[in-house]
Amino acid sequence: MIYLANSREMKSIDTYSIETLGIPSAVLMERAAYATAVRICEVLKDTEGKKVIAVCGSGNNGGDGLAVVRILTTMGVSSAWYMAGDTAKATKETALQIKILENMKVPRCRSLDELTQADLIVDAIFGIGLTRPVEGNFARTVEAINRCRAIGRAAVCAVDIPSGISTDTGQVLGCAVEADFTVTFGTLKTGLVLYPGACHSGQVFVENIGFPIEATDQARIHTFAFEKEDIVRYLPKRQAYSNKGSYGRVLVIAGSKNMAGACFFSARAAYNCGCGLVRVFTVQENHDVILEKLPEAVLTTYDSTLVDMDLLDQAIEWADSVVLGPGLTCAPYAVNIVAYTLKHCKVPLVIDADGLNIIAGNGSLWDSVPQNTVFTPHLGEMSRLSSMPVGQMCLDLPKTCREFAKNHGIICVLKDARTIVSDGANCFINLSGNDGMATGGSGDVLSGIIGGFLAQKMDPLTAAAFGCFVHGLAGDAARKEKGAYGLLASDIIQYMSKIIR
Repeated sequence: MIYLANSREMKSIDTYSIETLGIPSAVLMERAAYATAVRICEVLKDTEGKKVIAVCGSGNNGGDGLAVVRILTTMGVSSAWYMAGDTAKATKETALQIKILENMKVPRCRSLDELTQADLIVDAIFGIGLTRPVEGNFARTVEAINRCRAIGRAAVCAVDIPSGISTDTGQVLGCAVEADFTVTFGTLKTGLVLYPGACHSGQVFVENIGFPIEATDQARIHTFAFEKEDIVRYLPKRQAYSNKGSYGRVLVIAGSKNMAGACFFSARAAYNCGCGLVRVFTVQENHDVILEKLPEAVLTTYDSTLVDMDLLDQAIEWADSVVLGPGLTCAPYAVNIVAYTLKHCKVPLVIDADGLNIIAGNGSLWDSVPQNTVFTPHLGEMSRLSSMPVGQMCLDLPKTCREFAKNHGIICVLKDARTIVSDGANCFINLSGNDGMATGGSGDVLSGIIGGFLAQKMDPLTAAAFGCFVHGLAGDAARKEKGAYGLLASDIIQYMSKIIR
């Protein structure tokens, strides 16, 4: 499990380490600078004849950059430094680093034009505490760094986080450095993985610089991400003495006339993540397609002109989890199905696609939504559910997701390039997946995966977050072999088995 810290949490770790545990700030700075210098040498490979220039602010992030220059100089790397900040306002740690460099007679650049001499530029202007837009001389400095990179003159290494990126949201604060790689300290930051911050960060290296475990624990970080090692830990265990009933029964209420694919994708994905039985509740028109494409499914069909609610009730009673909504349409009969399911479902429930749209269009249904139901909206559906413009949501996706989940007592899976999952308290940011997965049916697959894990007794928050992770890993495996163009939802299902295996 990966911890993702925001600026407040990271500041708490830093302060606790220094003030409570007594670790000198200079020690942490030295370790951060050394780790950065080593990474720079690895990236440059052959440092002979190469020049590094650190562009520094007056805060401790600038001090880190100055210490990097000093360490690289002792390693024999041609290095120099440029002060973007006011030396009169330098912190005591940064002032000390300036004094050392002056004593060592390490060259100081006096003009931004000198950056064109660099083979690598170290961005150490602002650290994780930046909250205001980058303006004036700082903006001109950022633009100069980006110009050098754009013309292919210099690679860029960001120290802790690219200057101009919000540590909490990943948003660009006015303008921001575009780094080829970022060396960050202690733990990953949310702004490094959320877009557009992720695009500005390049490859991210997380370096241990000596923050003790108790410093991280007291910060009470509430945002996490799964990593590949978690597959074995969280995947539901199989037992030698078992049968199909041992692994749960998923009911998929989905599909409509000419929309058979939605229920197929969801049902097949539920099977592929290990559940024992899947029942598909869909319109009569989908009967032959589902039997042909997924003969393993139990099939219950209905006449959309007169839905037999007794059949629906029997199907709900049969299930250990329910997936409601993919391809269902928002026709009056579908509204009745959603209303009945919300009222009578006593098992974990996943609501997707048209299930969400129906709730958004019929506010009275909110009163029937069971606690801890999993909602899986994309940004458009979320806008309809919350009456919040998409642009406003994107300013802080974790906050949007967390508050929506808390206000409604549900698990929210806010689908985007970085999907956010929250129960209103804890938050997961999904780091798997790729742009090839932006294809029809991909969301239906995800709903089936989550439903499958719920049927196997996984708690709703974990099922939702882990389901997103497995879904993305399968998409990554499919892209690796097939490429992003033409990647289909059926490919994601196919590669799920390989990922889980």
